[in-house]
Amino acid sequence: MSRKDDIISDASLYSMMSVLTQIITLVAGILTRRFLGPVQTGIWSLLQIILVYSAYVPLGVTEATSREIPFYHGKGDYAKADEIKNVIYSFSTVMSALVAIGCVVYALFMHGSLRPELFYGLLMMGVLVMLQRSSNLHISFLRGYKLFSIAAVQMVLSAIVNALLVVFFTMRFKVYGFMVAMALSFVFNVAYIHFRHRFSFRWNFDFRRIWDLIQYGFPLILVSLLSTIFLTIDKLMIAKILGVEALGLYSVALLAYTYLHNLPNSIGIVLIPNFHQKFGETQNAEGLKGYLEKSTQVFEVIMPLLIATGWFFIPYFARLVLPDFEGSIPPMKYLITSVFWVALIHPYSYFLVVIRKQVLLLPIIGGACALAFLANLFSLTHGFGILGVGIATTFVYFCNFTATYFLACRWLYPAGVTWRRYVLLLFKYGLMVGALLLLNALFRGSEYSWASSLAQWVIFLLVYAPFLFKLNRDLNIFATLKKKYFNRFKVQEPMVEDE
Repeated sequence: MSRKDDIISDASLYSMMSVLTQIITLVAGILTRRFLGPVQTGIWSLLQIILVYSAYVPLGVTEATSREIPFYHGKGDYAKADEIKNVIYSFSTVMSALVAIGCVVYALFMHGSLRPELFYGLLMMGVLVMLQRSSNLHISFLRGYKLFSIAAVQMVLSAIVNALLVVFFTMRFKVYGFMVAMALSFVFNVAYIHFRHRFSFRWNFDFRRIWDLIQYGFPLILVSLLSTIFLTIDKLMIAKILGVEALGLYSVALLAYTYLHNLPNSIGIVLIPNFHQKFGETQNAEGLKGYLEKSTQVFEVIMPLLIATGWFFIPYFARLVLPDFEGSIPPMKYLITSVFWVALIHPYSYFLVVIRKQVLLLPIIGGACALAFLANLFSLTHGFGILGVGIATTFVYFCNFTATYFLACRWLYPAGVTWRRYVLLLFKYGLMVGALLLLNALFRGSEYSWASSLAQWVIFLLVYAPFLFKLNRDLNIFATLKKKYFNRFKVQEPMVEDE
């Protein structure tokens, strides 16, 4: 198969498994929130920030996994790729150990001023940080070496095991049981990957190599850190201004957003090593234009369908199984439309990273953080509540995409082509939002009905059918998947020798 076919098949498999994973995770998340309630859900959301930020302690060295390894594979230097793997593993493990120790020391030092859930949660964070680091490194190496079939199966099995553990322990021990379940889930990830593909690690503290990786990865980690601040600033501001109960309500909107964002993220996981491998072969930015245009076309067609699915069906299920979280539905609807812009940011930011222009992303995401703070502050202090936060976040994502798009297009298109493509994207977003709002108006009063939700979704699908047909015609997706996954099952007719 051609590389284009490999990318389509890998991305399709990984995305389908990712969607299945998110369905399992969504069910587990709903049950968990039902067992915990808004207050303990808010407490876990605060503790979870430690796990999120601990990813940045290795100073960008870990970021090189899905970039440097396939880059050197593209050049044919396999020894260098293996050396980088060992350096990443050694340095990242030691740095994560420092974070784990810091969590335990802080918990013990501040024992008297912390509520019990936070004290024991911080102690448990010391364990979770190390287990998460080991799990994430193994998963990153699967992606870096393009072992996507193993990574896809691992992802689904991990979700199943995590869901079972979370439901079992949370139902009995509340937030403490939830943290124990997370720890056991990380252990399962490492054990399964070790069983399927045993990575050999050697301690390697080549400080010159570490410094080279930091120089390359540190701008990326700053971009990722600012992105994390951008993603968590709404949580922190809601908790500070409105309290943990409002944060617990908003967490359902974030859960829906995370679920929908998983598809472009999973496609991006496949695209990143292929972008870098292609650039390692040619060292030519023009050679990446085809990858970028095709991935953009996929996102601008597929994301509206996923957003519509969430828009029409999540309110029905939320009211059915989470009646205490009904207040999260309005902000959820507007927040998930931002996934359209979030998905489109991916290919253009990947392009900038591949051509070694990642430093230019820093002012863009820094400006997005400042804008998010101001927009959220205005919403929360002027009585718009979590609904205003959802709308403000969508607007900031749009601004973030716009800046990234025009920056990347400087190396790709003349100004006229850049603007034509941009206006077309605005039209497709406007068509999506207009169709969603119009259908809601036509079916007003029955948005919590299963039949009404299904009818709205089918009508939306019919509106977008021409875009789907064009996507398949341009990329030949169905034929590629048929050749990859179905032809292998065809029964071969016995050969008859000539008489």
